Amino acid sequence: CGARGAWLCARCAAGTACFTGPLCALCGIPVALGVCRCDDLPASIERVRSVGPFDGWLRGAVVQVKYHGEWARARHLAPMLAQASADLLPADALIPVPLHPSRRKHRGFNQTEKLAEELSHEIAVPIDLALQRIRKTTPQVRLGAEGRQANVADAFAISSGKSVEGKRVVLVDDVITTGATLGACAHVLVA
Repeated sequence: CGARGAWLCARCAAGTACFTGPLCALCGIPVALGVCRCDDLPASIERVRSVGPFDGWLRGAVVQVKYHGEWARARHLAPMLAQASADLLPADALIPVPLHPSRRKHRGFNQTEKLAEELSHEIAVPIDLALQRIRKTTPQVRLGAEGRQANVADAFAISSGKSVEGKRVVLVDDVITTGATLGACAHVLVA
């Protein structure tokens, strides 16, 4: 809202609630909402956890980090990410979803790495850049569910010299809509 003095004012905080209470074991949606999304998730995903719905102040914070380089907001989101991901621990590594090198060069950073860095400080789990995006893809925001899956199919690979064999890892992404990107990443990691 632009109010000065805090990164999130009380009025905005009250406008978008973070996910709390009993959560669906797989998709992480609060049971009280009655809108489980498990059937929509790719089989390669074991569990998903989110801070909250992509709406209100949370959407604004993610957009500011992602498109406007306001990395300090990632530091403020880290405690919420830690709380949301607590039942995914213990883990051996946090793996941020990679950007294609051309998109990273254009943007100047990878927002999921920024989020993972702050989460790493919060929960003391190291980051492992074990994934690379090997194929340039269209931004997912413009695509439907089927288009998203096709768009990210075969777009990821294990980074040269890396191995996740025997490790328990947590994928970090900024937004989940259909789970196509996380599913494509998880498929490579599981294989």
